[in-house]
Amino acid sequence: MAGNLKARSPGLERPDSIIRKTIHHMGSSYEKKYYMHWVLWHWPEIVGEFVARNTSPQGIRNKTLYIYSDNSALRNELQMMMPQVVQSVNNYACQKMIEKVAFTKRWEKSDSEGIEEIRLAPAEVEENLGRERCKMPLSPAEMQAAESLGAEAEDAEIGKAVSNLYRKHLQLQKLKISKQYQKCPQCGRLMAPEESLCDECRRIKRDKITAAVRQVLRDMPWARYPEVKQYVPECTPKIVNEQRSIMVQQLAADTDVNDKTSMKAKTLVMLYRCLPPEQLNEDNITRALYALRFDMHRPKDYKTPKRYDVIKLGRR
Repeated sequence: MAGNLKARSPGLERPDSIIRKTIHHMGSSYEKKYYMHWVLWHWPEIVGEFVARNTSPQGIRNKTLYIYSDNSALRNELQMMMPQVVQSVNNYACQKMIEKVAFTKRWEKSDSEGIEEIRLAPAEVEENLGRERCKMPLSPAEMQAAESLGAEAEDAEIGKAVSNLYRKHLQLQKLKISKQYQKCPQCGRLMAPEESLCDECRRIKRDKITAAVRQVLRDMPWARYPEVKQYVPECTPKIVNEQRSIMVQQLAADTDVNDKTSMKAKTLVMLYRCLPPEQLNEDNITRALYALRFDMHRPKDYKTPKRYDVIKLGRR
């Protein structure tokens, strides 16, 4: 496919290559600013998913990268790893961009006039439905209905809470109607106008799809996405891969690490390697189970063997 594309479009450059060359020709200052933004945009790729999820780079100022984190334990750990973080950032930018990393509060607004800095674009302000709901007025009849509902409770505190919850429910319904929310075609709940189903019906639909995918994989453990899709047309590659992974972990935990002959062990290999029964042999069963050795049930006195005590030298 790549060869055919190249034959049809000879001499064309990749877009990222064109961008880098253009930035380079604009001068060193523009190039440096571009790569500063590049580092902030690709923060997860530099520090990894866990650190990126618990930190937020605020910007670069005077060769210092400022980051925010409300995780005190992670802050302490990163303090000891600062030289590695600096080196990772500079390596990713292919130049000496920063000299140190410091923790800071969130940069909500510019407070550094006259200081050259690079910062992330401000995140879009999320819609605060709770605050907007409080502003929705209720009619006297609706207020009376809420009070009557709470009066039915024997406990006064519970009755007050019930009345309050019902008022909030009525306000939220009014707010959704004012925002052009539509009724879900299946259950009638109000949903955002761009949605085709409400959250609950969408969850139920996904649960039915995943259950059907799991059933196909139980019947045909070797089935790949195109085969599963023949039986479950609404499935996606992501759903199939997720369910396969879950089933492999569950089956591996229930299969003894020394078991290579039972139907359970063979099903695990077919599921893990997508191998049909006729392709199973001693070698690929051994290799698959060795790869899964840490997920499988291991006896108390089990000692993990070395690779070449289990798998013969050479390629398959």
